[in-house]
Amino acid sequence: MGNSIRINLGEKMKENINLYKFDELDSTNDYLRRNHKSYEEFDVISARVQTHGKARRQNDWISMDGMALFSFFLKERDNWEIEDYLKLPLIAGLAVIKGLRKIENLEYKFKWTNDVYVENMKLCGILMEKTEDVYITGIGININNMLPENLKSKAISLTQIKNKKYELDEVIKNIVSEFQTLCETLENGFWKDILKEINQINYLKGKKIELKLGNEVISGVAQNIDENGELQILMEKTDNRNPEIRSFSVGEVFEKIVYY
Repeated sequence: MGNSIRINLGEKMKENINLYKFDELDSTNDYLRRNHKSYEEFDVISARVQTHGKARRQNDWISMDGMALFSFFLKERDNWEIEDYLKLPLIAGLAVIKGLRKIENLEYKFKWTNDVYVENMKLCGILMEKTEDVYITGIGININNMLPENLKSKAISLTQIKNKKYELDEVIKNIVSEFQTLCETLENGFWKDILKEINQINYLKGKKIELKLGNEVISGVAQNIDENGELQILMEKTDNRNPEIRSFSVGEVFEKIVYY
């Protein structure tokens, strides 16, 4: 897998964060799962390529040279409730968007629960996992890579939008710094302010969607993300039921989204 290169990301961050760069790893999340005790909170593991990148629901994550592929972890807090940790995927999504805005100010959107979109196509995926007493955040962003033909209708990269290259270390630095700040904001009791920002960039809001829950499929129009981090859906009217808004904490939104 190769040796890592350690880079200190500088004084602009709230704390100096170390970036450990690998040429190749199976998965940055899996690497931290195995080795997190050798690193400090918010140390970043990045890889040029991943041989077994991971996505949600045990899906494979396609890895290409030029992507920002990295993971870091947050230690359990004595004063946090389980509900606070459930908000971390949303915080990570907002951190990605706030960090990317410093690089390229585009109309980024957060797609509940773990994707970032731009121009109606996927730019970034996020995977949150817990092991022992740490929460690992894995992020993959299409930055300098060119998407293959079979993905061009679904995904996009910054370099395809703006026709220029970006410094991946700078992208990673911005995002981890924003994540730190948002965790502090959450810890200080300002979740409602964070949630307001998230709902302002809510990709699904107003779209007709289908949410898969096991063998059940829920149809309706996506609304806001509520205070618990759950997606509100205005359910379709049926013969036996009037329209109502229900909240869902889990589920897979079908890739095909029908616009009103």
